Amino acid sequence: MSSQDIVKTSYAQVATAYDGYAQTPAGIIEAQLIARALGPGDLTGLHVLDLGGGSGIHARECIDYGAESVDIVDISPEMLQIASNIEESLGREGKIRFFEADVSKPLSEYNHPLREKYDVVMANWIFSHADKRSTLEGMFANIGAYLKPGGIFVGIRDANPFSHEFKTGKYGAHTGWVKEIEGGVKYWAVLHCKPEPVEFEVASLEIIYGGSKELYENAGLTKIVEMSLESAQCVKDDPEFWADFLKDPFLAVVRAVKT
Repeated sequence: MSSQDIVKTSYAQVATAYDGYAQTPAGIIEAQLIARALGPGDLTGLHVLDLGGGSGIHARECIDYGAESVDIVDISPEMLQIASNIEESLGREGKIRFFEADVSKPLSEYNHPLREKYDVVMANWIFSHADKRSTLEGMFANIGAYLKPGGIFVGIRDANPFSHEFKTGKYGAHTGWVKEIEGGVKYWAVLHCKPEPVEFEVASLEIIYGGSKELYENAGLTKIVEMSLESAQCVKDDPEFWADFLKDPFLAVVRAVKT
């Protein structure tokens, strides 16, 4: 079974519980870092492409920050249905659209009515579902193809899958096991969602979690930076709680600009 088949099967099983991750410490800090990367209030009138956007957690945040529209592309029909149901419950129509596709494949092959270019492209955690470089290259090809010159890229990636703090579960997620594969690792991720945890297999390559800029640059991205963990409001509010995470984080939020 390919890594993308595993993703589709896994998220079909956890879709209904996944949104609970947003209330965990890890979910809170990633949302705050994404907000800083996007610039709250700076998305007014902009169009956003959310690759691997799932149930729409960060897509809805973009709408709250003033985005004119968000297109979510995700491999899981179950996650997309949850996102659609939430939008319907909010009484919004047309602000967020939903498209099923494998974001490691050329999106042009699906004939979805996507925009030619977007002001912002997000790719949150999709790189953690790639056990081959070719899969990552396909993902970055879509990022480069759909982000307009001067547009903003924002994405979450693994920082250190071997992190001690990822083993303890203190920050709302932990690893059940970690094993090395060619060029990286696979691990069993457990998110401390309520009322029950969410579990699935992750594949992450060192070219991603090691902080290399190569694939970003190949996609035409520049000004590639990791958002400062210390800039998150939750860290400012409780530095003692976050001290161990700052020493050995297991996630990073990356911001870049398209040339």
